[in-house]
Amino acid sequence: MSRWLGIDEFIAVGEEGSFTRASVVLGVSVAHISRQVTQLEQRLNTQLLTRTTRKVVLTKEGEAFLHQTKHLQHAMDDATALLAEQQSTPKGKIKLTAPVMYGETFVMPAVHTFMQQYPDLEVVMSLSNEQENLLEGGFDLAIRLGHLKDSSLKARRLSARHFVICCSKAYLERFGEPHTLAELQQHQCLVGNSSYWRVCEQGRDKHIKIAGRLQCNSGWALADAAKKGLGIVQLPNYYIEKDLAEGNLVPILTNNQPKPEGVWGVYPPRQFVATNVKALLDHLVAALSLA
Repeated sequence: MSRWLGIDEFIAVGEEGSFTRASVVLGVSVAHISRQVTQLEQRLNTQLLTRTTRKVVLTKEGEAFLHQTKHLQHAMDDATALLAEQQSTPKGKIKLTAPVMYGETFVMPAVHTFMQQYPDLEVVMSLSNEQENLLEGGFDLAIRLGHLKDSSLKARRLSARHFVICCSKAYLERFGEPHTLAELQQHQCLVGNSSYWRVCEQGRDKHIKIAGRLQCNSGWALADAAKKGLGIVQLPNYYIEKDLAEGNLVPILTNNQPKPEGVWGVYPPRQFVATNVKALLDHLVAALSLA
């Protein structure tokens, strides 16, 4: 049995001098108050209150016990208030990971702004294109792009990325514009990490094989090659938004662009998400939706 049982009830009776008024203060029945105080006295083997039909009076032992237990109650109130403050204000360390390019360009600037708001926050970021194991690496949060593999981890959608098929005007003037996916077989396609592109045909996403004389695992390099007329490229929107806006690249096969993919904040399946992690997720939703 907890040694704390009956303490709050005893303090209320001792301060109010009445079981009835104590029941009002605590919002419980008089019977509950009486039962808890009686059980407390039995555990202590000490009479704390003298009960009469008219009033309740503290015994000498009860007065001393009331004085000490009020200190305990105040300490508990202070501890509870401190915990509430910590839960309401992001502080402490957050360890997170993100893909290199997306992390450098979008995530870290948002994290820096977040850290400006909360000076007691410490961040450890690991930028890697390898999917880190959150539990083994002790990560609080991971930024993942695209389709999530089934796992026990929890995830929150932060933003979306759109894949665009595009090329330069110079390329179109020289080789013509493909109007069907099948026509891509007669064109130079710039190959990234995979020789397959995800496209949409008749409302359904599918993968098609592409080929060309340049293959590179850098989105920036492929965007530069496309601007220089070396071929057609498919890239996430954040690599090419500026070039599309300035006309350096033009979108093609727009009816075959695949459905957007998610940008996710993934975190371990704890019962309670830490205040600093939850606040960072909220901040990233606002920041990345504008990216």
